[in-house]
Amino acid sequence: MTRSISSPKGRTAMAAARLAAIRQRIWVTSLPELSVLLLAALPRLWRLEYHSIWFDEAISLDWARLGPAHIWPGTLQLVRDKHPPAYYLALHYWQILLGWFGAEHSDAALRIFGVLIGILMVWGILRLVTQLSGRASGLLAAAFAALAPVLVWYSQELRMFQPAATAIVWAALFLVAAREHLPPHGASTASRAYPVRLLCWLGLVAALTFALYSYLYAAFFLPGLGLGVFLLARRSGSFDRRYIIEAIAAFALVALIFLPLARSAWVVNSASGTTGAPFAGFLPNLWRQLRIFTVWHTGWPDAARTAAVLFFALLALAGLLLPAGNRRDTRPILWLWIGAPLLIGSALLATNAAIFREDRYFIFLAPFVLWAAARGVSAIARWQPSAGSLSGLAAFALLAASLPVLWTPPLFRENWRAAADYISAYQEHSPQAAAAVLVNPYFLLPALDWYLRQQPATSEVPVYGNFNAPLTPEQADTLIADHLQDLAAPNGAGTLWLVQSHLAGVDDHRLVQSWLDGKFPLVTEQYPAGVEMRGYAVRYRYQALPALSEAAGHPQAQLFPGLELTACEVTTPVVAARDIIYHPPSGWVHLRLWMRKSEEVSEVPPLFALVQAGDGQIWGRSLERAGDVLSVYPPTMWQPDEFVRVELDVNLNPLAQPGPYNVKIEAEGQPGVLCGSVQLE
Repeated sequence: MTRSISSPKGRTAMAAARLAAIRQRIWVTSLPELSVLLLAALPRLWRLEYHSIWFDEAISLDWARLGPAHIWPGTLQLVRDKHPPAYYLALHYWQILLGWFGAEHSDAALRIFGVLIGILMVWGILRLVTQLSGRASGLLAAAFAALAPVLVWYSQELRMFQPAATAIVWAALFLVAAREHLPPHGASTASRAYPVRLLCWLGLVAALTFALYSYLYAAFFLPGLGLGVFLLARRSGSFDRRYIIEAIAAFALVALIFLPLARSAWVVNSASGTTGAPFAGFLPNLWRQLRIFTVWHTGWPDAARTAAVLFFALLALAGLLLPAGNRRDTRPILWLWIGAPLLIGSALLATNAAIFREDRYFIFLAPFVLWAAARGVSAIARWQPSAGSLSGLAAFALLAASLPVLWTPPLFRENWRAAADYISAYQEHSPQAAAAVLVNPYFLLPALDWYLRQQPATSEVPVYGNFNAPLTPEQADTLIADHLQDLAAPNGAGTLWLVQSHLAGVDDHRLVQSWLDGKFPLVTEQYPAGVEMRGYAVRYRYQALPALSEAAGHPQAQLFPGLELTACEVTTPVVAARDIIYHPPSGWVHLRLWMRKSEEVSEVPPLFALVQAGDGQIWGRSLERAGDVLSVYPPTMWQPDEFVRVELDVNLNPLAQPGPYNVKIEAEGQPGVLCGSVQLE
């Protein structure tokens, strides 16, 4: 009996047949591969300027600006920097290229370098897995690598960890490609295949050299990669000696090139490494590494994150243990390439207890662990196709769902951009007060300086970095005082900014801050992620009212008998009521008041600033600070007719609605004086 095509079942069958034909036509094209590369590009290009350049990235830029003549000798001995020169050299030439377009100081443009390298890694894992495990596994492994949060994160960072991982993937690909281009003995194509094979070996040497001379931990991958030669050389029950000999020659060349760097690494590590116990916490560390390579920072409840990591652990184990029906059994290779670096690193804990300390240290293993997970999906699909499809979709969804947290405030590192922005905005509204900046410890100076020099208001601000060696309380009146005494005076600075981070081991007792607290009144304090800022009024007493900003108000009104509010400046005319940058959750309105004593004052009532809506409701009140001008130099001490600079921060209610608000200065028991207005966002 023939089914009518006009019947519902007939139409459904025809639609299914057409859909299958479309899928087949797509499958035989390169569209799936291009889609995976597009998938890799999208998250890596997303919000490239969301995170500030942090200290480590600033070090990369500081080296890159020096050029090859300084980079090579300055880093090869691993004394001035613990990382070798290759990545810094590559970044140097990338910055030169950007300079042709005037983008050498753009965070986004600089980070595109890592984005391109990250996409290149996805392409490499796609080709590698396709050659060894088939096209379906290759596409799935590449899709996992495209979405893995840790690989996306480090593709957006100006450091060598992702580039080294990419180089390792391509080294493995060149090793496999050299084997694939090795014809059987006596084949007529042998002479034609040799140039291609030679290019593969040269690619292997170049990739490994770049990896090793960018990131020393890449050396942990070498033994497993080298032993993989014997697995790849096996063909028809025997070993291809020609492939083994060529591989040995290539690895010998890599070892020879690496030898000077390896010697420096051994000397430096022996002198500075903190010893530990070999294989300490081995199983917990494996679990942590798996979390890093898969969902990483999720922002999910612990139970949900644990379940997700467990799911990937089961997929990876399935990939490492179950047959997948591919043309080559890649399980031994995966065991070797994943296991050898972890075992070597665990053994070397005996010489360096910090080998696994940071999440980024072993991310070069992430593509191979994700390959194992993709192979696990294929193995499950071989047993039960629907289960394989569901597990692949679930893994894909978990990785995609883990990405958004990368661009949220909890993952802010050191927000040097925010620190520089605040100083710059303050100086734009402070024509009467030049500034100087002190960075403590000194080695953080490049991070802040990178942003200060890009803004007109701070491009010429002097930036000091005076302290490096550990400071002790006994040095407060000697070394510290000698360095800080009259620090701002030679430049005529009215405001000194102390910007601090990474104080542990250098200034544990905050001696620099304590000295400045005792010397100058406090202007403000701000807390961008990972950074502390304190502004000090080096000059706050004036014989005449200085030039003020155009937006300054001049109320010239009595706050209470004997004290006049001569002028008022709102240095933050537009503020977000809810802050996520400087002091969550509340925004602060910063005020600069100019006061003078018109007659003798015997007692000073409390002074405060208010932010009020048009109906009089109060939405912000000034913070009380023990070290501000009113505390250090109270009005009872003021000289007749001198102008005193007083600065206040008004803490806003984060629930305040957007719109214009009045700013009012009051003395307790007095009606108050209108100072100006502020726009809340």
